[in-house]
Amino acid sequence: MLSFSIPAQSRSIKIMCSFCISIYPKISFFFISLLRGISQVILQENVLSGALFLFGVAVNSIIMALGTALGVITATICAVALHYPVKHIKAGLLGYNGALIGVVIFSLYAPSPLTVLFIIGGSALTVLIMRLMMIHIPLPAYTAPYILVIWVIWGMAPTLGLEPAVTSLSEKFSTWGILAGVGQVIFQDNAITGICFLVGIFVSNKSHALWSLIGVVLATLLAELLSLPPTPILAGIFGYNASLSAIALANKSKYWLAPLVGSLLTVPITMVFMGADIIALSAPFVISSWAILPLKKCSH
Repeated sequence: MLSFSIPAQSRSIKIMCSFCISIYPKISFFFISLLRGISQVILQENVLSGALFLFGVAVNSIIMALGTALGVITATICAVALHYPVKHIKAGLLGYNGALIGVVIFSLYAPSPLTVLFIIGGSALTVLIMRLMMIHIPLPAYTAPYILVIWVIWGMAPTLGLEPAVTSLSEKFSTWGILAGVGQVIFQDNAITGICFLVGIFVSNKSHALWSLIGVVLATLLAELLSLPPTPILAGIFGYNASLSAIALANKSKYWLAPLVGSLLTVPITMVFMGADIIALSAPFVISSWAILPLKKCSH
């Protein structure tokens, strides 16, 4: 009887090993896509950067970290189900707008079944918008897909009775809006989170880390010169779009003027949104970069 059970056990072990070997590449592909998707929020394509960015969000808010994870998972699954290009999925290009949907919804509204549904539905919608923009628009889509979706949800929110998110009143150390500005790239008003993000950028691209700081510093100084309200300055509200614009316009370029001008341009654009009482999100970064990219190409 023992002689029959050993071959049976051996076959079971072989089947399990074969299953694990066959499924490992798919699991690896999925997790790489998720973490690169989070890293693409700050224009990086790096698994470790994505892990550091998610950790940085969790340092400030576990709820927003969960929203980030739910958004990027939903968007990535949607992209796979729609058979979109594997190279784009693995690079995280179809996941990062979903990550932003998750973090922004939980930064604006309290967790509820409705906000979770908005994250899932909104993240899936960003994948469709992103794919259309990649095909039909000559400029990089950047964060435009999630901005459009959030604006619709934000406009509908008063009629839906969504509860506003509870903001933390924990003590913070002042960095004159610099590190908070980096943290606000993923909507975290937290200097320690900003440090996590900077380290994540540095791990992926040292030049981008430098330009991120330059962008925030320039925008913060300009906001001070324009005597703008100190509260949003210290919270990094004028810095995060400048950080993104500096990275985007400095990417694969030896021209330093474009990222400097792009960073400064985000400040008056942010002022326009604030004056119109419209939630700016990262629209100033997108508008600034779209305005300067064609000029940058012409100069080449």
